[in-house]
Amino acid sequence: MKKKKSKKIIWSIIGGSTILSTAVAMAILIAVLMIFDFFGTKLTKEKVQHNAEYADAYTQAVNKYLKDGYVPLQRLLYFHLEDDSLTLDALYTMNQNKEQKTAREISAVCEDQRVKNMVACTETNIADNKDYLEVSTGHFNLPLDKDFTITSFFNEERVIYGVSNVHGGWDLAVPAKTPVYSVCSGTVDKVTFTQNENVPYDQSGNNVGNLITIKCDEDYDETYYVVFAHLYPNSAKVKVGDKVNHWTQVAEVGTTGHSTGNHLHYQVENANREKLDGMQFIDFTLRSPNYHFEPTTPNTNFYENNEFIIQ
Repeated sequence: MKKKKSKKIIWSIIGGSTILSTAVAMAILIAVLMIFDFFGTKLTKEKVQHNAEYADAYTQAVNKYLKDGYVPLQRLLYFHLEDDSLTLDALYTMNQNKEQKTAREISAVCEDQRVKNMVACTETNIADNKDYLEVSTGHFNLPLDKDFTITSFFNEERVIYGVSNVHGGWDLAVPAKTPVYSVCSGTVDKVTFTQNENVPYDQSGNNVGNLITIKCDEDYDETYYVVFAHLYPNSAKVKVGDKVNHWTQVAEVGTTGHSTGNHLHYQVENANREKLDGMQFIDFTLRSPNYHFEPTTPNTNFYENNEFIIQ
């Protein structure tokens, strides 16, 4: 009986005190909000990969602004997840250093009035997300020297031929037979051409298609592998063991293998053959003598159920 009586006294005190009851309510509310990650924008692999709802907006932004530097989706989500009134388009330009043609350091972005008071800009939260916020300083050139349209980005959650997957590279749409260039100094590691007709997968049934892999092992602290896929039949300009430099032509764009239309699949892997974000390795200040980049708005006929369809 004494135990029950003690509980009644405690709750009577709490209920009789407006300040105390408010404090208890606030403590409960804060605990619940913390459980649902309300106060933080902690990024995780899952948040970055489960990105289908952001894919269209991000693709449009990156096609508009890529020529002035690359900003990864996770950098934009870092702020957007805390304040979804900030569009991916606005966040892209906010996070871009047009002069250096790269992403800005997070400390510089956090000086912007639109985000400076966010939890995202606290030292603790930046430290918690440092693996997603670092700016890469790549030394690769682009693999194309013509206008292109990005139709799928690295880590994009998408559906291709009715099957869901997470994209391991970048898809750059251009006309068939557009030249493809080495992005680095290195050695041709693999040349696989299994398709003689430039037709997509729904006509060929060929998953492999035509591809070339370059081992970037010169002028870099680490070894990287660059894979070019869906190449045009019989377009290889190199063989295994050949040395290549920046802007060495290696092949031409096609739609062979597991492809839905003419485009270059550009993929970067580390020495352990783990896929990396290939766009982070591009130095957008590097240009070939005849390079001109001015991406156009994607033709809506290219898209059907999030797939890139051959015209």
